Amino acid sequence: MFDNDHEYIPCIVAGPQQSASFNEDGIPGELQRSYGNLAIAISADHRNAEWRGYDFDGYACKLLRGEYGAPLSTYEQIPAGRTGSLSSDGTNVALLPLLGPDAELKKEIMTLSYAGTGAAEGQEEYKGQLKPFTIGSVENIEPPLIDPVYMVYQYHGYGPTEDVEAVYENALTLGAAKYTVTSYEQLIGLTAEQLPPGTWAKAPIVGMYRLGGEPIGKMTADVIGAMDGLRSLTSFGAIAVYLLNKVAGVPLAMIDVDSADDLDRDFPHTWGNYLDSRDKPEDGSDPAQSVGDFLREAASHLLAYVYADEFGIWHLGRNVPTKAPIMLQQHGTTWPIVTSISMPATSTRVHKVRVGGRRCFSVHSDDEISSALKDALEEAVVGVGEKVDDVQDDLNGIRKDFRSLVIGAVRSELEDLSALHLDYGAAQLKASAALHKDNHVAIQAIGTRIDENGNLVAESITQLTSRIDGQDGVIEAGFLEVDRTIAGLDFAAVEDITLAIANYGEEVSAAFTAERKLWVDADTAISESLEEFEARVEDAEGKISELERIVIDEGGDTALAERIEELGVKIEDETEAREAAIQSIERAYIDADEVVAESVETLSASIFDEATGNSVMSIIKANAKTQVDDNGARAEQINAINTKLNPLNGASYEQNVQLISDINGLMSSQVTFKVQTEVNGVKVVGGLGIINQNGYVDTAFVTDALSVWTPGGKLPLLTLDGNALRVNNAIMGNAVINGAQINDASINTLKVAGGAISANQGADGVDTFVAANGSADFLTTGFMTIGDAVWGSGRVDVDFTIDATSAYDASCKIQLWLDYGSGFVMAKEKTFGITTDNGDTYSRTGGDISAIVTGSQVRVLCRVISGTFTPRSVARSQYIRDISMELIGMKR
Repeated sequence: MFDNDHEYIPCIVAGPQQSASFNEDGIPGELQRSYGNLAIAISADHRNAEWRGYDFDGYACKLLRGEYGAPLSTYEQIPAGRTGSLSSDGTNVALLPLLGPDAELKKEIMTLSYAGTGAAEGQEEYKGQLKPFTIGSVENIEPPLIDPVYMVYQYHGYGPTEDVEAVYENALTLGAAKYTVTSYEQLIGLTAEQLPPGTWAKAPIVGMYRLGGEPIGKMTADVIGAMDGLRSLTSFGAIAVYLLNKVAGVPLAMIDVDSADDLDRDFPHTWGNYLDSRDKPEDGSDPAQSVGDFLREAASHLLAYVYADEFGIWHLGRNVPTKAPIMLQQHGTTWPIVTSISMPATSTRVHKVRVGGRRCFSVHSDDEISSALKDALEEAVVGVGEKVDDVQDDLNGIRKDFRSLVIGAVRSELEDLSALHLDYGAAQLKASAALHKDNHVAIQAIGTRIDENGNLVAESITQLTSRIDGQDGVIEAGFLEVDRTIAGLDFAAVEDITLAIANYGEEVSAAFTAERKLWVDADTAISESLEEFEARVEDAEGKISELERIVIDEGGDTALAERIEELGVKIEDETEAREAAIQSIERAYIDADEVVAESVETLSASIFDEATGNSVMSIIKANAKTQVDDNGARAEQINAINTKLNPLNGASYEQNVQLISDINGLMSSQVTFKVQTEVNGVKVVGGLGIINQNGYVDTAFVTDALSVWTPGGKLPLLTLDGNALRVNNAIMGNAVINGAQINDASINTLKVAGGAISANQGADGVDTFVAANGSADFLTTGFMTIGDAVWGSGRVDVDFTIDATSAYDASCKIQLWLDYGSGFVMAKEKTFGITTDNGDTYSRTGGDISAIVTGSQVRVLCRVISGTFTPRSVARSQYIRDISMELIGMKR
């Protein structure tokens, strides 16, 4: 061992034991490397006793391995990189850990933080937070709003980025950017007429974009992040080289760039990652996100790896096989010879589905998706206003469809409702702009000016601030009112903005904001009002907001009027979050294709347990919608109630009314009442459905038991359960009974066909499976006597049910074969068609087949043949079940 010109021999007691692993429990994952420890003898004889006091942490180290006494040129290098801290337990041997080249990758990716001084450095609440980092192509990220006054968002704070591809409000795109600028100052310099509500501008050079107006709901964006000079970074290999070289400081000569190119060819998909703004770690020794952790985790998503060889050169690759597998034989007849086989316990494998390298960074709940987008999706999937062809042509076929429709509507499971989670704190953040930097200020200004575009501006500004330092912190109140009128050659606008806030230390705050805006140009008129109230005391906060908006656009061809109201309170601590909220949405809309009026009212109460991740919730939701378009008129009203104890246990109720008047002749009125319980993931639905379509009324009940009572009756007139229908008293003018057991009868006049009374015999078959295009016998009996076994006549009846598989209509032939002693002869054949509820639902149908028998004895065989015997049917496998045969013999 050498230290400059000093040689210590023998000093190394044992070399490092190094290892690498590409998987865990047999599943490919992150590359794990251990570089081991160098065992060093410490003693006065070795003249290195003072080493125990030396600082070895972080120093470069080079290790060579070879035979003692051999020329140094024959030694081979082994990975070492840098060393850790020397450790000794008081013996003459100390351990020097080898950190390997990985120590070079402990560099922090997120190195810049917001100053909290306003403008591009964020509001005060962002002070000390690390700026977000974006690299590659990422979709649906939710970057921080750093400037609530000008609505500026920042997704990358570390230099130029390639582009902002799209911005979404409640998952609905705002269209293309109206302006592309190069700085924050240029972003906020855009005037209201340049950037009206509903538009946006971007500044990729500084990783920012700005909205033209106050958004309602969740804002997300698709972006392409950091650039390597003028080079785009959208593949994992290129991104890895950039991070190693530009962030970790590894020289390009120490990076195998060819292996990165090979990886990109093997994984030819876009990739990216977004690191959102976060608090700076209190302990500076642990980075918020190191280059090494970033690359190792990212590589595991691609079944890839990043590692350094013994010379410290970094390579990339994928952990996938490239050679043909060979067969191993347990009996030892092939090479390599198998001597033993064991199967260790492993974790359950998780199978992943990948579409390219894309990831959705922010998921929208149901109430965070624009109703316009949901309506468009509903049209695409369901087909709003779909035509019903030749409604009056085949009444019997329509009635059959009606029965299927009402049963499906009543039996369908109810969807879970989503609890409301309102956005708290936005008004307080916005109202903080009312606070002046000075402690005691009253400012009022009024005047006129001509802006840089030649527009005439008249405005009045009032700002008040009072602030003192109290025992509990800063006590302050601020008020800002801005009134402005603007007139240009092609537009006119009015803005009336009021911001007010009061703070008592850091834990108590109340705020109010009111914004009223008008905008007109040659084709558009907008009138908008937004009011928000918020209050907060420590972990408890509440809000009330109301948005009212009228938009007339496209020269009067489209018109929108809407009102959105939200009211809620929330208490959130380290253990749970409790929230009660009410949301009301009313919207009227007209365009060239449709006229729509709709409303949604939601009441929500929820408790979220931070430890278990479980939510207990109760929701009431009322939806109403009317629509008129080229196909006719539709109206729908849904009242739903949902309670959930956890994702697998809850109760639901829904009342659904739908009316359709279609220009193609479909007139439909439908109502369903449904109740549902879910226990351990098993849902049970019951209810009532009534449909009236073109004069045919169909009613269906789904229930385990049914009873009918008179108001004062002590016993039900009628009961129905899973076993039988029971009627206490019944008067029937005419009845046809296929089979009867009468315990006690009084008959005034008895008429028996043929002057005989039946003496019946029976037999049951077993459930029988028949393959598609196959056949099977599902009932075979022995010989049975007919009548009194001398010579008689009678009838054989066979009842059964047919279960059809899903996805298509099915059909089959049922054959009845009889043998009087001379062999079987087919006596009857019938064709059965099984409709499977519009072709996508499992279905069962009942059937029977019968024939007259004559003689002294008979035996019976029944056969099923699967095939395509009816229109639309497809040969399907089927089951014959509930098989029952009855021989009705006649005694003379």
